[in-house]
Amino acid sequence: MKFTIQCEMKARWVPHFLAMLKYMQFLGNIGSSRKVSLYADGDGDFRPKFKWSPALDCSKKPVQDINGDRLYDAG
Repeated sequence: MKFTIQCEMKARWVPHFLAMLKYMQFLGNIGSSRKVSLYADGDGDFRPKFKWSPALDCSKKPVQDINGDRLYDAG
């Protein structure tokens, strides 16, 4: 399935966000499983805005939630 996400964030966060996506792609390509995370500094200037089709399901619950540190996994 292909889909498009529109993303808006401060320029200084973009390289880190893209590096995370690149690493996720790398892991998929080599068939390796790892936790991959980005520190979402809400007290700072990390205030991303995302838009996607409302037809896409975004209602999945995390498999783990420890004090707001959430892990999502399709299992």
